[in-house]
Amino acid sequence: MMPNRHYLLHWQRIVPFILFAILINACSNSASSPPLESNIKIPSQSDWVDQGIIFEAGTKGEWDYYLWGGFAFSAIKKDGTYYLYYQGSSDYRTEFDESVLWRAIGVATSNDGVHFSKYENSPILTWFPNQYGEEGAVSSGVTIGEQDETILFYGANTQESDITVNADIRVASSIDGFGFTDLGVVLDRTDRSVWGSGDEIFVVDAIYDQGQWIVYYIPNGSLESGMLGVAYGNKFDALNKSSVVTSGNKTISVWGTAGHVKLGRDLYALVLNNVRENRTEVRLMSLQSPDRLSEPIVEYQFDDVQQAVLLLDEETQTWFLYYRTFENSYGVKLAPVEIETTQ
Repeated sequence: MMPNRHYLLHWQRIVPFILFAILINACSNSASSPPLESNIKIPSQSDWVDQGIIFEAGTKGEWDYYLWGGFAFSAIKKDGTYYLYYQGSSDYRTEFDESVLWRAIGVATSNDGVHFSKYENSPILTWFPNQYGEEGAVSSGVTIGEQDETILFYGANTQESDITVNADIRVASSIDGFGFTDLGVVLDRTDRSVWGSGDEIFVVDAIYDQGQWIVYYIPNGSLESGMLGVAYGNKFDALNKSSVVTSGNKTISVWGTAGHVKLGRDLYALVLNNVRENRTEVRLMSLQSPDRLSEPIVEYQFDDVQQAVLLLDEETQTWFLYYRTFENSYGVKLAPVEIETTQ
């Protein structure tokens, strides 16, 4: 089962501010992948300016009294509104494995990306088929679909016994970003063709682009536990290609939320968190080879940040770094978009 401990992070520092164009060839090990170009710079650590807390946990008894204990943390901007999907839990147990209980996904929104309000009818997505406390929606990956709908993939814990759960990846759709309709299982933990199948699989990011659906996930309770996997295909319910994700022929160790930023026609930056190894990193990915990532091109170390995702707003020329704190709240940092001019 997914551990639900409040891990503390002390991220290592790395040389910040690296130009994408210099490192872009590392994004794929495939000689058939086309070269990618981008002159957008990732902000250095000193570029980020903290804007403070954007919302805090609910009061005792509310659905989001605890904001930790899972991988549901995704941010998008759609039609001028910023949506931050996050996990909340209403209870906590000390028996067995010290787990938060009744995990669900809610949303907070903003008109400027900084000042957020919790949606009053949250949670917007729940999964308690057997009314068992350790069930729930425990991870997320959000993208905009082909009909401009919000597509939310989520890890669904389902009771297996009196003391255990298993987890598949399900998907839900929404026109307005608030009311979601569940569309069923898209990655079945019992399907042997799914890399890392067996016990639990948790989605952490999702991308729809150029007719291709890409879902990044983390297996648990199997030999592949804690390594990044990917499934992709031309339909969200037909992710028929599945494999481990590698960088330089090495697997990538992850345990935490993830996110993506589109940088060019075929180029994405993936933000990966690993609370077990005390790091958050940014790697490059080509749509031509979603199973191969670059080496980390930047890492951040912030004393107030536990896990983070990035959002690039081209309209306002602003980078947003949304983060979950150690103090049961969410915050945001901003940085300006900078473009490297060629000589």
